[in-house]
Amino acid sequence: MTKPTDHYSFILLCLQSPEDEALQAQLASWLAADAAHRELYRQVRLLWEQSPHAAFFEEADAPAATARFLQLLDQTAATAPVVPLTPARRRWWPAAAAVLLMAVAIAWWQYSRHRVQWIAKTTTGQPDSVLLADGSKIYLNKHASVKYPAAFTGKERAVQLIAGEAFFDIATNPLHPFTVVSGPAQIRVLGTSFNVKAANTTIQVYVLSGSVAVAHQQHSLRLQAGQGASCNTRTGEIKADSAAGNNQLAWRTRELQFTDTSLQAVCEALSNAYGVTMVLDPGISKERKLNANFSNKTLPDILETLTALYDYQFEQLNDTIYVHLPVKR
Repeated sequence: MTKPTDHYSFILLCLQSPEDEALQAQLASWLAADAAHRELYRQVRLLWEQSPHAAFFEEADAPAATARFLQLLDQTAATAPVVPLTPARRRWWPAAAAVLLMAVAIAWWQYSRHRVQWIAKTTTGQPDSVLLADGSKIYLNKHASVKYPAAFTGKERAVQLIAGEAFFDIATNPLHPFTVVSGPAQIRVLGTSFNVKAANTTIQVYVLSGSVAVAHQQHSLRLQAGQGASCNTRTGEIKADSAAGNNQLAWRTRELQFTDTSLQAVCEALSNAYGVTMVLDPGISKERKLNANFSNKTLPDILETLTALYDYQFEQLNDTIYVHLPVKR
């Protein structure tokens, strides 16, 4: 027989991993199997969504708290009398379980109010996502790393982009500004969505909606939707990037738009979107332009189109693609 603890662990895992397709498919099958499952999921999800606003988990040590909660459920199941779940009891049991979860959450908060649990997330060969306690989401590109608190404390919300690229969709809360720290640079927002890429000594920011302020030492620059900027972490210089556009989000959206774009710029966009390095033959003309849109295309499909348009040769070796001039016959 499946224990209640298994149900809670499974639901919480599914809520924390919305981008895990296999796990979400398993959740869908579990929900379809029993109406009681669907009601329990609804109750736990409601608590999950509301808990940041109630601050029940503020400064909590999430792993230890989870262990204590599951242990409590085991003890409750062991000591409670075995009573068959009649249809009426099946209706109220999930709600009662959610009340228990709420009570335990309050106890966790009181027990752990002076402790902050930081969580690290690193991707390898596949993008992934993180759901923060305030409802904000971080979408990580391949080979990216972030650190974030299990719960936000104080007046400001802050996370760290350690390396790589990430897209931030921030829940609006004017009373608690949000800050992304990447090396010595800071990106401050209230509620918006934007992309940040940290590579070597350069941090690139592109704003999809709302506005952000990029700051480094005494330099700062405010960006509106559709604007981008780059920050040199050595000199502190921050400058607007007039070439910034939605193609910087292509690693997540798989949408690429080129209007009078040079092959050099096309290759830079493809490198960022598909995680490859493209090396152009120095003899290739920089004057020829591309006008094309690609939606949900694989990299081989796009290279095939470019071969037909330009008559160049694309040779791929591992994660590097070499662009050659056509062979003269």
